[in-house]
Amino acid sequence: MQWLKQYLGGGGGQPGTGTGSGAYANFESGTDGWSASNVVSGPTSSADWSSKDTRSLKSTINMSSGSGHYMFKSGNADFTGYNQLRATVKGANSGNYGSGLGVKLYVKYGNNYAWADSGWKTISAGGQTDLSLNLSGVDKANIKEYGVQFIGASNASGQTSVYVDNVYLWN
Repeated sequence: MQWLKQYLGGGGGQPGTGTGSGAYANFESGTDGWSASNVVSGPTSSADWSSKDTRSLKSTINMSSGSGHYMFKSGNADFTGYNQLRATVKGANSGNYGSGLGVKLYVKYGNNYAWADSGWKTISAGGQTDLSLNLSGVDKANIKEYGVQFIGASNASGQTSVYVDNVYLWN
């Protein structure tokens, strides 16, 4: 977390496509401490696709009806001073996405690990989308985990890779 404090204190520039500051992960030098659950492999820093710079976080998943897959960072974080958490996600071209792979950005916060999320978006094979989570009502000084949840559609099957990139805070 020291790199994060230094980055936030050092006027970290302009992540993403706007003027916000406080980038949390671009995965250029590794996984930036992120983990995954219910995945076949990963997460790894990958040059297969990126929404910014040259690398993103990649995991391989087995899609099925209602299957839940997570890529996340755990530990205590402080989002004080920011109004949104943003990220870009993408699905590979492999596998049967059926009616689409559900994706949402989430945070767990407070001592009871309360959950807040961006609401569902859907991506198809090869599709990507930007996610934005409004942090109003969240105990921003007490973030326990943040990440992306992927959910398989009722008619999804097969294996695919999912990507997360350019995770940052926005004012």
